Amino acid sequence: MSATDGSKIFLWCVPRVVSSAFAKCLSAIPEMEIYFEPFIYCDFAGKVSKKMYGENLPLVYKGNEKVLAKAAEHLGGITRSNLEPSRLAYSTMKETLESTQSKYVFVKDMASGVASDDTRKFLPSGFKHTFLIRNPIRSINSFRKAMFAQFTKVGLLKGEAANEQTYDVERDDKYFPPGCYMKELYDVWKYVRENIDSNPIVIDADDLLNKPAEVLSAYCAAVGLPYSESLLEWDASTDSLKSWKAPGDNLVLDVVNFYGTAMRSSKFFPASKFPENLTPDVIRCSDRVMKYFDEMYESRLIV
Repeated sequence: MSATDGSKIFLWCVPRVVSSAFAKCLSAIPEMEIYFEPFIYCDFAGKVSKKMYGENLPLVYKGNEKVLAKAAEHLGGITRSNLEPSRLAYSTMKETLESTQSKYVFVKDMASGVASDDTRKFLPSGFKHTFLIRNPIRSINSFRKAMFAQFTKVGLLKGEAANEQTYDVERDDKYFPPGCYMKELYDVWKYVRENIDSNPIVIDADDLLNKPAEVLSAYCAAVGLPYSESLLEWDASTDSLKSWKAPGDNLVLDVVNFYGTAMRSSKFFPASKFPENLTPDVIRCSDRVMKYFDEMYESRLIV
């Protein structure tokens, strides 16, 4: 695939795998349009609606404006950000992504947003699907810390959950998927292999952090993006984030417990020391999904 032809790409991932920094890095490419987590917020809105009203949220916006507005209001209370109701409908995001005329389009999203056949049918056509993985011990441990901080900020934790030592990422996060995000990523990877692309690109976050030039250049060559050494260091300001297309216009800047590090990033730094003194929930969850990570890791892009 030639970079001169243009390219539309999905990067499917789990939380806390430097995916937002990766998107910020690629946003420096001229004529690039970035979409930030469109389908996972559709999924979050559905879970909020189910919890609040006991009803499944419609996947189509037209005719369901009022119920989607209520879901946007409640989810916005958790994110502390104003969300656009129409962007929480799967149908809207499919139509939007298929109609974009930008030369380069990069969509960073969580695979659990399209974990079912009902939601997968809204995957837009014309996109190349790629995957970003990281050892579940690293990703789940980091996610636990970020989620505890976010729930504490909005006052949602009580009792044992309000203590970081006894907080349990499965018990106390009502939106945590049964596959700990990793199984959902694995399932989408298998779906893509069987139905769209028999050999989709997989990159490992630690490889990206430790060998950014090699991984970035190989990734760009594989998906049809122009690579230059200027991608190895970028502006630390948040100006580029303001042009990203997200479920809410200021979402990336508002949810600092998740996206704050990426907002301020200017380059990739070597992977940090492997976490120690793990909590029981991190051990339990990572043990459950390590086999899915291991299989994807064997197919990763090696540079």
